[in-house]
Amino acid sequence: MTKRLYHENSYIREFKATIISCTPYDNNYALILDKTYFYPEGGGQPSDSGTIDNWEVLNVIEEEGQMLHIIAQELNHKNVECKIDWNRRYDLMQQHTGQHILSHCFLELFNGKTDSFHLGDNSVSIEININDFDHNRCNIIEDMANEIIYSNLPISAIIVHEEELQKFPLRKQPSVKDQIRIVKIGDIDYSPCGGTHVMNTGEVGIIKIIRWEKLKESYRFEFLCGGRALKDYRYKNTLLLSLCARFSVKDYDLDKVLIKLADENKTLRKDNAYLKRSLIKYEAEELYNQGEVIQNTKIIKWIFKGRKIDEIKLLATEITSHPRTISLLGAINDTAQIVFSRSDDVDIDINLLLKTVLPIVDGKGGGSSKTAQGGGNATQNLDNLIEKAYNLVLSKI
Repeated sequence: MTKRLYHENSYIREFKATIISCTPYDNNYALILDKTYFYPEGGGQPSDSGTIDNWEVLNVIEEEGQMLHIIAQELNHKNVECKIDWNRRYDLMQQHTGQHILSHCFLELFNGKTDSFHLGDNSVSIEININDFDHNRCNIIEDMANEIIYSNLPISAIIVHEEELQKFPLRKQPSVKDQIRIVKIGDIDYSPCGGTHVMNTGEVGIIKIIRWEKLKESYRFEFLCGGRALKDYRYKNTLLLSLCARFSVKDYDLDKVLIKLADENKTLRKDNAYLKRSLIKYEAEELYNQGEVIQNTKIIKWIFKGRKIDEIKLLATEITSHPRTISLLGAINDTAQIVFSRSDDVDIDINLLLKTVLPIVDGKGGGSSKTAQGGGNATQNLDNLIEKAYNLVLSKI
């Protein structure tokens, strides 16, 4: 049985151990050591990483009571040098301790119980069972959490038996019945937990909630502590300074400038859409005038190059607003794109017409009896497709 020493001292970075066994495991190898400071995956916290005799530790897991250290190489010798990735370990300790503090604050301030906790390499989140939340409540929570950090309260852990639990004001009930580990923050928070934590709240540095979202009966909060919060602030401050320099404004005026630009852009987009629609109406009229009249029906066929499909659809709509009109339009972009349309008074099934000719460009598509669109990869055959559709129309009118 492996001695689990990470609970005794989570600040150990290097140690020596003896290999008890080394067995194949999912295309890798699983080492069982006589003792370990590597934390295994569990309780919402990922496992430690590091090296064993310079071989990367890919994962540390617990299976059937055994601690498995997963590496890519089989090791046949007994004694090994183990090194924990300290930067990652300390980051996880900061985040996990921050979660305890934040969960305590939610419970104290808003009677919000923590439903779940997720700690990843890039994000950390908790789900809190509360009905309402806003920016004002966020400020209140953050102020209390960071006041606990500034108080530099000691953090310790004790192992108790089930019958002793009533002595402690637990924030939540444990999921195990034997050798229950209680993590204690000063005299304010007692929580069953098997994870690794810093020795005092001051080491958490800072807690910052960066976003939240409403779930069915709770809220999910994403937050950052310590080094992660510093990196996040560094990135956002660099971005803020860059934007301020770009628009030649102070940081407290940036939001006003961006709102003004957004409003101006919205107006320009409306104006542009109006002008584009006017131009398309004019272009549609030109195409209509160039169409052939056969059996009292105007037929317009045209192929564009590099034209957006939305514009072609608008052209088809404008063209077939005239009575007794059929529009057969195509475009060559990365693929061959086709839009067929007719006016209400023409008795031709446009959807059937399109599906009849689409195999010419190895295409797919469909629509209604009045308008349909499709596309295919054989752009070189688009001319043949339009001509085939044109001849089919002639045979039906």
